[in-house]
Amino acid sequence: MDFSTEFVSFRDRLAEGQDKAFVSHQNVPVAGRIAALFSSFGVDAERKLLGLVPMGNITHAHEYRLLFAVPELNEQSLEDWWRYAESAERELVQPDASHEFSIVSVILATGSVEKAVRKKLKKLSGGRDFSREGRGWSTVRMAVVELDGLRLHTNRMGDPLKNILGPILQKNT
Repeated sequence: MDFSTEFVSFRDRLAEGQDKAFVSHQNVPVAGRIAALFSSFGVDAERKLLGLVPMGNITHAHEYRLLFAVPELNEQSLEDWWRYAESAERELVQPDASHEFSIVSVILATGSVEKAVRKKLKKLSGGRDFSREGRGWSTVRMAVVELDGLRLHTNRMGDPLKNILGPILQKNT
């Protein structure tokens, strides 16, 4: 497998396969690293009590997806990438009075990973709760995509990424 070729192919399929509401750019600096693909989506909506009664103000929510090429991923580098993901969340999520929630997804494309890395990934969890200030919450999701074996692994909060990335990964076959 030629990692560079497979990665570029995956990046392009991801950019094309996302919901059209996402705005994507290649090679974007975020929190001190260059994301091969940076995709974002935001929505503004009227706040409703119990989802039914309009309250007369607007809220907003965001999702960010950052894709990185990581040819080799071990436990130590996974820890480094997790610290980076938390740093990226702090940079990207700036809650204000109308913030509902934000999701930051860091996607690491690699050759293959060992079982210890997969176990460690599953235990990772992060995000912030701003609800005491009435400003919603944020969460950090992480996915590791094994381009070598076409496998996908996520942290606890990253399971929804399996539904998003799985079909894109399988298009490679």
